[in-house]
Amino acid sequence: MLIECMGWDIGGAHLKAVAMTGGVVVSVAQKPCPLWLGLSYFHTAIRAILDEWQPPDTCFHVVTMTGELADVFNNRVEGVFGLISALSEHVPTENVMVFAGFDGFLPAGQVQAKDVPSIASANWLATGLYAASKLDQGLLVDIGSTTADFLVLRHGRVMLKGYTDFERLRHGELAYCGVVRTSLMALTKTAPFEGEWIGLMAEHFATTADVYRLTGELPEHADQAPTADGGEKSVIASARRIARLLGLDMDHAQQATWKRLAAYFREKQLECLMAASMSHLSRGLLNGQSPIIGAGVGRFLVQELAQRLGHPYLDFDDLYPKPLPTSEFHLADCAPALAVACLARQSHA
Repeated sequence: MLIECMGWDIGGAHLKAVAMTGGVVVSVAQKPCPLWLGLSYFHTAIRAILDEWQPPDTCFHVVTMTGELADVFNNRVEGVFGLISALSEHVPTENVMVFAGFDGFLPAGQVQAKDVPSIASANWLATGLYAASKLDQGLLVDIGSTTADFLVLRHGRVMLKGYTDFERLRHGELAYCGVVRTSLMALTKTAPFEGEWIGLMAEHFATTADVYRLTGELPEHADQAPTADGGEKSVIASARRIARLLGLDMDHAQQATWKRLAAYFREKQLECLMAASMSHLSRGLLNGQSPIIGAGVGRFLVQELAQRLGHPYLDFDDLYPKPLPTSEFHLADCAPALAVACLARQSHA
């Protein structure tokens, strides 16, 4: 079965892709891609996917990105053109279309500097536009390894208040609050321990991945980022890293204590996510029965948000009507990659 179209989401930490044949998704993948360490990681990640799937030279490629923000680039213009150029080393440039938000899809070879503001970090909009085409209204919450997006969907539209990262941070539509890479010192300055509130060390000792390894909620296949200390991704090692935030060694307390502390960090992250969700619901654009749509590898938290908010939960996977591909990754894990592929097909139908 020949792959006819591939959707790509080039992030700063991961490369995500979906493959379609006859309008049906046949494969989905995510590979680690720490761009801040250099473009070589992108080349390794894309080669791994292309070598596995073997798309023909006639395959149509659609791309969205957030990786232009990586430290390897001096600015967004350099980043957008750098990623397009890197992609073109692996697939024919004439077969590549770039998602430019409300400006639609642009041939990669025709992208100009004036297009960068529409292209840069617009993957969330692709996800939102796809979801808005599938249901009348809802609050889409996409929680990935690094960030969380909040999008109000109503009558086929994404009711955005901001477009750039700066604007979206200002309006609470973007939060750097993911389930893998977020440093725990960003969630709170203190934590309860042995009957006292302990000030935490402002060091990158532990991440949210450590929390969700201890709670057992982080899918193993989604645990692709390095740990804060470069060590193991075990429950024991995670507890050791969390203990360091308190200036302690892990053997100071039993595992049950560290799991209880992990539950506190989980609650602090939910507090951040709840505040953003309630702010958007307070706009009065959605009715009380509108669903909370969960996307991203952290959507297990969206399920809890929906329960606490009293709204039905809808998984992003359920917006795709056809049979789902067999893969350790779900379409919801790689929502922007699916979205750009589907939106491009719709626009060229």
